[in-house]
Parts: sequence; structure tokens; C-alpha cells
Amino acid sequence: MGGAPAGPAGTGKTETTKDLGRALGLQVVVFNCSDQMNYLSMGQIFMGLSQTGSWGCFDEFNRISIDVLSVVSTQVKSVLDALKEMKLNPAKNMFNFMEEDIGLRLTVGFFITMNPGYAGRTELPENLKALFRSCAMVVPDIVLICENMLMSEGFATAKDLSKKFMTLYNLAKSLLSKQVHYDWGLRAVKSVLRQAGGLKRAEPDVSEDLILMRGLRDFNWPKIVVDDRQIFLGLIMNLFPGIEAPPQIDEDLQARVRVSTKDCGLQAEDGFVLKCVQLSEILVVRHCCFIIGNPGTAKSAIWKILADAQTKSGDDTISEIIDPKAVTADELFGCMNPKTKEWKDGVLSTIMRDMNKNNGPYKPHHKYKWIILDGDIDPMWIESLNTVMDDNKVLTLVSQERIPLTPEMRLILEISHLKNATPATVSRGGVLFVNDSDIGWRPYFDSWLSKYKKSHDEFAENVFTLSLGTYLNDQFLEDNKSKEHIAPVCEMAQVSSLCTIIDHLYNFLH
Repeated sequence: MGGAPAGPAGTGKTETTKDLGRALGLQVVVFNCSDQMNYLSMGQIFMGLSQTGSWGCFDEFNRISIDVLSVVSTQVKSVLDALKEMKLNPAKNMFNFMEEDIGLRLTVGFFITMNPGYAGRTELPENLKALFRSCAMVVPDIVLICENMLMSEGFATAKDLSKKFMTLYNLAKSLLSKQVHYDWGLRAVKSVLRQAGGLKRAEPDVSEDLILMRGLRDFNWPKIVVDDRQIFLGLIMNLFPGIEAPPQIDEDLQARVRVSTKDCGLQAEDGFVLKCVQLSEILVVRHCCFIIGNPGTAKSAIWKILADAQTKSGDDTISEIIDPKAVTADELFGCMNPKTKEWKDGVLSTIMRDMNKNNGPYKPHHKYKWIILDGDIDPMWIESLNTVMDDNKVLTLVSQERIPLTPEMRLILEISHLKNATPATVSRGGVLFVNDSDIGWRPYFDSWLSKYKKSHDEFAENVFTLSLGTYLNDQFLEDNKSKEHIAPVCEMAQVSSLCTIIDHLYNFLH
């Protein structure tokens, strides 16, 4: 029997299975299960594993539809029965599976990992549960993990620092506001430790307290909402008293971002430049990033300007934008025709394969290849990317194809909120949260006004500067919020609508 570890997100279910296989010298093949899987595709996986003797780790197993799981139980039972017979009679190394005689190796094993009670999950049938050894996974001792990782990264005072680290995260979890995108679990800890290790190796002579403080502050700062910033800074100052750690600024990148911003006709405002630099820092540590913010907070402009700045500096960056909600899950990942058994590729799988193999527009000289998923998160499609977003970095398709994420590739999700995402999704990516006040509406207004400056239309420039500069301000927009709207309207929509109306009226009169 294989194991069936079940428990909350980030408790190490898949990693435990992989580690056990590694200790026994067996290959562990991870599959990301989805509701697209049918009994034929599952049967093909079981046939391959039985003949090679490898282990199969089926991640999010309870996402498979209930009617398929009932057939899967029969398939697993036939393999387990054949293993029992083989142990009694070692010469019998063949068995009948799905009306076909195939080879069998004793080392074959099936493991299933599950998150309980999330959207789109089914309860396993009793006859399938009986074929696996149940294993409850609980949140591990993160202080011990933190201490080990700090030691491996070269920190001498790892024991004390690990306690400070987890004290901060435990206090943040209880004192900060309950935001969906906040994650203070094991994956978040691991990414900060990785960054702290990089800082330690870059400056080996600097105080370790200062390095960890800088890592904790700078890595978590991009996801902290405005209302929580003072509390978070207060916690860090209390845990690391008397330590002043000025933020490390990549001045070259900042300068390039400012140049690219101006070249694109936008305003190189400090808040905007900072967000571009923060996105760059997150993408160094995490291969998946959520850019979260209300409409009109310059989410698209942030990654576009960063890509342009990197390309101009010689680090060629190419990006591909997909709206995952504009197509079905079958069109996004590909599907198998149930009648002809013919595989039809999906949008995302095609782009990922081309990026992986440098086909089409993607060339070896591209240092960064970004896939931008611009659309609301829905558990039905985002959960199929779980093995891409975690340390496996592999897209597993129903056709048994496995497309790995190369070191150049990054997944960027541009969304307005994470309300519909499961904790399994939230914990797997870095977060860049763009508050409404970080950039605001003023840079947009200045960019709109600058086109009249460029056209040397002094009359329009003076009139709009004097009239709109007087009436269009934060107080005016704040008063507008108290008024009743038929449909929800954000500040940026009001300002852009006003500018568009003025443009048309001015052009009509002239």
C-alpha cells in the first residue's frame, strides 16, 4: 500500500513522499490531478509506473471527479493484487491490466496527497480509501526548520535568530489585519530564508541580526497593506532593538526604470519606481508572483516597465499575456477527445512548451520569459498549476506530458483579489500588493496633461492646469465616494473618464 498524507497547505505532504523515495533510491513522479483526468489517462499512468517500478505521487488527488475515482479504485486494486501474487511467486512478473498483459516490478508505489475541504474537492470513495495508508500531516515545528536552514545558509547565531523569526511571524499572524493574501506559513518562511542567505553571502562581515532584519522587512514589505505598515515596522523594531538597517537600493535598476517610464510617456513617480524594483526582487526569489491591487493601480504598467527596463539593460525579457477566464479549462491546458483519443493542445500548455524549447518567438538569448495570467482567480483552473507554482516547477497534462519551468521562466498573475483562491494557492507565490495610495491618480493626470505640453498647445495646457488643478483633488474624489453610484466606480475610472470627455470636447470645439 502507498501512503495518503492529508493536511493543510504547506505541511510538506508532497515533499515527504519525494524525500522517502529519495532515501530509498526510487524515482518519484509527481502528477497534478485535475477534474480533466479520466480512467484511461489514469490507467496509462498506472501502467507506466508498474512497468518501471517508480513511485507516483498524485497531488490534490481529491480533485478528480467521483465517477473516475470509482474506476481508479479497481485499477489500483488490480496492481496491488498482482504485487501480492508476485511476492508469493517471484517468477510471476506479468499481470493483466485493462485487457493488456504488462510487466510488473516490486518497487512500484502509489501515493496520494490531499487538502481537506477546499473548493472543487470530492470525498474519496471508501473502497479507494482502503487501498492507501492514511497519514495525517500537521503543521511542523517551523522554528527547528528555520534554525536548520539558517545554519545551512551560513548563520552562526541560527538558534536565536530562528526564535526571533518565528516570533515575528506568529505576532504578525495575530496582530495584523486578516488579509487573504497574507501567508505566514512554511513556504513564506523558506523564501525569506533563501533571500537572507543571499544577503549573508553578499556581505559576510555584516551583523547577522541586521541581515535577517533587512530580509524580513524588505521581503514582506511589498505585501503589507497601508493600515498594517506601522504595526509591522513596530514588531520588527521591538524584535531587533537599536538596529538601523537602511534598505538596500539597486540604484542602477531604479535609474533604468525611470528612463523606461519616461520613454513610455509615463511619470517616474517614486512609488511606481519602488513597486517595479520590488517586483524585480520578488522574481529573483520566487518563480511565481501575484500582483494584487484594485483596478487602475498600475498593475500592468509595473511589469511592462520592468520588462522594458531589463531589455534595455541587455537582459532581454519577453512576455506573453493570457486571460485564463476567457477560455475554458480544456482550452487553457488542453484536453483529450473522448471518442478519437486525440490530444488537443491548450493555450497555456503551448506557450509553456514553446518557451521551454525556445520555439517560435522565444529564443535562447531571452534571459527572462514571463507568462502573464491577467484575470480573476478561480480554483477550477488555478489549482491545476499547483505543481508549476511549487518547488516541482512542472506542468503535468492529462496527455502524460510534463513541461518543466526553466530557470528563465516566471509566472505572473495579475489580479484584483485572492478571495476565491484556496490557501494551497496563496502559499505558493510571492505577493506584490499595490495599495490605492501607493501610486494614486495624479501620475495618470500628469501623463494626460503632458501630451498637450508635447504638442505645444499652451492654451489647453494653461486652461486645464488652472481649472482641473483647482477642482480635481483628493477631497473632490473622497466626496464622490459618499455619493450613491449605480455601479461601483474606482478613482482612476473617474479621472480617466473625465480626461477622455475633456479630450473629445476640446477636439470638437477646435
